[in-house]
Amino acid sequence: MIKKIFIVLVILIVSFSFYYYWQNRYVELRPVILKEYDRPIIFFDNQLYKFAEPNEVPANYYKNIDYVIDRSVKDYIKRDGKIYVRYKLMNDLNLIWNYTLWSTDPEWFKMKREMDSVNGRDYKKVIYYK
Repeated sequence: MIKKIFIVLVILIVSFSFYYYWQNRYVELRPVILKEYDRPIIFFDNQLYKFAEPNEVPANYYKNIDYVIDRSVKDYIKRDGKIYVRYKLMNDLNLIWNYTLWSTDPEWFKMKREMDSVNGRDYKKVIYYK
């Protein structure tokens, strides 16, 4: 009986450890756009979005996403010009879609730059790896 309880306990600990690792691993940040949707019922919010191909987003996305991520995400890694965020953040496609929109919206970008200059804030919280 004690052996069965021990086995179940070990399985639970390994399962939770794997889940924790999976949610906190770093994945590459990819732009998200709205998907062509023809179904009348939506069960999950993530069904509305898809990962964009490089030719589907404006060129200024790649220039401005660094600034948006600096302001919005607490921890991320920038390696070889690519940005890596935690999987649990990347799994929220609605949030990533907002980041994509913000990085391509000149009005939002201008407003935040002005706010930073007035407040004197610097949002550099990046970990650089070679």
